[in-house]
Amino acid sequence: MTAPRTFRALALLLTCACAAGLAGCSPKPQGEKKGDGEKKGDAPVPPVVGPGDAKGDAPPPKNTLGEADKAATDAATAFTRDLGTGSAKADALSAAFLKAIGKPLELPSDKEKGFSANNAETWLKRAGDALTFGLPLKQEQVGETVLIRGTVSGPRFQGGTGSYCLRLVKEGAWKVDLLTVSSADMGDVKAPQTPEGVAQAFALAAFVELTADGKGLARDERGLALGALLTPELRAKWAGPFDSDKAAGLDFNRGALVTAAVKIGGGTSAFTATRAADGPTFAVELTKPAGKVRYAVKLTKGTGANEWLVSEVTEAAKG
Repeated sequence: MTAPRTFRALALLLTCACAAGLAGCSPKPQGEKKGDGEKKGDAPVPPVVGPGDAKGDAPPPKNTLGEADKAATDAATAFTRDLGTGSAKADALSAAFLKAIGKPLELPSDKEKGFSANNAETWLKRAGDALTFGLPLKQEQVGETVLIRGTVSGPRFQGGTGSYCLRLVKEGAWKVDLLTVSSADMGDVKAPQTPEGVAQAFALAAFVELTADGKGLARDERGLALGALLTPELRAKWAGPFDSDKAAGLDFNRGALVTAAVKIGGGTSAFTATRAADGPTFAVELTKPAGKVRYAVKLTKGTGANEWLVSEVTEAAKG
């Protein structure tokens, strides 16, 4: 009779232990799976969602001023070095600038892509041939755009110096989104020290220096660079395309665009510009052999990151 009583006592003890476990007295197993990846026990911890994660809110647009990213300045240094040695490659360019200078379109594959990598590299070789690009004299970052201005020297400047403007944007890696080279000196451009003001001042400087250029860029290279700085409407007004231009993938004529630019800035030895208080219009004063000439240059927001384009140029009344 002893064995049955012992068995009953053991069964009673196990029953009590199970009841206590159901009441939460025993620890719960950790890491046990339930359903599709969920765990028993504690409530699931929400995943950490970073900027740009598809499950979280979209991050706010990056449009703040700050010091230039080291990776961007390293990319700019490597690019300008390669320019001077004639080894700059098309893959260093942004998609937009590649389409701007990768003309004319010659092969069927060029027309499908909207650019010619070979002709983009030809533009780079001609633009940078034997030039030495100085350290940036002005370097600012707006969001994921870096804006650089500095001086350049080389045989084409006959012992003097010129100026350059270089814009980089983040497209995975840092890519060159604009390059201008001019025999004109850097001008003094005043604008509010805000993200928009800084980006507008850069675009204005690139435009004026390119219109004032005499020997920094050859005619065709200069025409393509100018085209990248103007709105489509102003390109059409100043230099409507011929059929040959359209066949080459251009909506303007390069030669006519340079002629229009020379009428504005030709002979300029120095310039100053000040942005209006109420918007992106600059009062520009050009110093020429015959005296000072003044223009109002209006900018319009482009489609690229921190891109501003010249939309209107009006000569101010004399006096």
